[in-house]
Amino acid sequence: VDENQVIVVENLAVKNMVKNHKLAKSISDCGWGQFCTMLKYKAEWEGKYYIEVDRFFPSSKTCNHCLNQLDSLSLDMRLWQCRNCGTIHDRDINAAKNIRDEGLRILAVGHIATASGERVRPSKGTAFVRHPSVKEESPTIARRV
Repeated sequence: VDENQVIVVENLAVKNMVKNHKLAKSISDCGWGQFCTMLKYKAEWEGKYYIEVDRFFPSSKTCNHCLNQLDSLSLDMRLWQCRNCGTIHDRDINAAKNIRDEGLRILAVGHIATASGERVRPSKGTAFVRHPSVKEESPTIARRV
């Protein structure tokens, strides 16, 4: 948290993910929800930006180079090639880059839209930004005589 001004995570539906009995133990053991809660707390404590990108954002199936989006991408397909620009993507790395970019986009939109720095929900299907509240008074400079 100390080295990052902005932290972007995907708002995963862990409860739905553990319905897959093959992955349930691994998913439950990692404690994603607890990790995000602690990360959010620490980010807010340090005055950093914590952004959650909505779980329905198509991070895996959108080309991070040209923004072309696949109609579908099965879970077993780990590598895919963009039909538009020809870039070959690793599913997880591509998703991470898209989540980062979406978080920064939301931050830019949210930063302009919130003068007082409170919660923003730009539109359904994207994410929300929680900015630490900012005191909006002019700083007072004390003069010593």
